[in-house]
Amino acid sequence: MKKLLLLACILLVPVASAYAQFTFTNIDFPGGTLTTTRGINNHGEIVGSYRIVPPRHALLIKGGQYIPLAPNTVLGTNYSEAFKINDRGDVVGQYLDDAGFTHGFLLSKKNVLTTLDFPGASDTAAFGINESGTVVGQWDLLDSGGNLIAAHGFTWDNGRFTQVDFPGSGDTFVGGINARGNLVGEYDSGPTATVGHGFVFSKGQFTSFDVPAAGSTLTQLNDINANGQILGVYIDADGAEHGFLQVGATFTTIDYPGATLTSAWGINSAGQIVGNHYGSDGIAHGYLAVAKKK
Repeated sequence: MKKLLLLACILLVPVASAYAQFTFTNIDFPGGTLTTTRGINNHGEIVGSYRIVPPRHALLIKGGQYIPLAPNTVLGTNYSEAFKINDRGDVVGQYLDDAGFTHGFLLSKKNVLTTLDFPGASDTAAFGINESGTVVGQWDLLDSGGNLIAAHGFTWDNGRFTQVDFPGSGDTFVGGINARGNLVGEYDSGPTATVGHGFVFSKGQFTSFDVPAAGSTLTQLNDINANGQILGVYIDADGAEHGFLQVGATFTTIDYPGATLTSAWGINSAGQIVGNHYGSDGIAHGYLAVAKKK
């Protein structure tokens, strides 16, 4: 989503150092040329994607085993990526059809694959799921030339879609939902926007959230756990991408040691974090980050 300048609501909070707070473990699919890790549940099961040759495919990492998801379906033949997994083992994500359009998916613990398409959308992607099975994500509307007209968030519950828009926004993305039904995501003023802001939706109220980093152009919230800990990414004044963790009033930047770019996508109730890091070659690698005990 592209950003347009809006007034930022900068939070004045303590800032912790970049990676001294965490123990990192690199994650790479054996023999793969790309690995992403996007979500982790309370059993420590991780989802994302892997690639040996293009395109990438949805992946589950469980008990130290790398398991391609539904390999005999469109997830195994076309581009696909898993973004979150709940404690029941239900997985959500996105895949591309043969015409290049994006569809959300829900893969149940029983290996039943359901395509999720918001009514009237050009593209749909599912980015989060909680323990009750409520799915969140984003749907886009494109013009005849394939240009973005608008983007909106959504929730999906037992076959029913509900649109989610930050008040007064042009675009809205919903990245995560916790067991209490709290939502997190990102919003901006429209397709030509150059600045994006995070948000939290709780108890029927939207709250804007911007990282306490001067000159940052994007704050995107990707997950929220049952304890209310918030995970996301931001782009700093120099255009570099960093992960971050917000716990109460404490903000911590997440930078994988030696990486040129770090993102943070999933957090469970124990505070285990997954995301991606990139080196100078631009190839995605997954990671697991655990906060060091004090």
